[in-house]
Amino acid sequence: MVANKFTGIRCAVVWDLRSAEFAKTHNNANMLSLGQRMIDRKELVSIIKMWLDAEFEGGRHVKRIDMID
Repeated sequence: MVANKFTGIRCAVVWDLRSAEFAKTHNNANMLSLGQRMIDRKELVSIIKMWLDAEFEGGRHVKRIDMID
């Protein structure tokens, strides 16, 4: 929550592949918060790769991003 207080930061809490994908495609997150107790180490690389490979969809999500910024 503190990270999002800084201008230009859109940090998302991520715990699985779907939340990683939506963090980028819907919220254009540019930072992730990954809970050590919530994510199995075996899944961690896949989750980060999903987030890095995803692209912001824009469209209906832009209004929300503008409100955050």
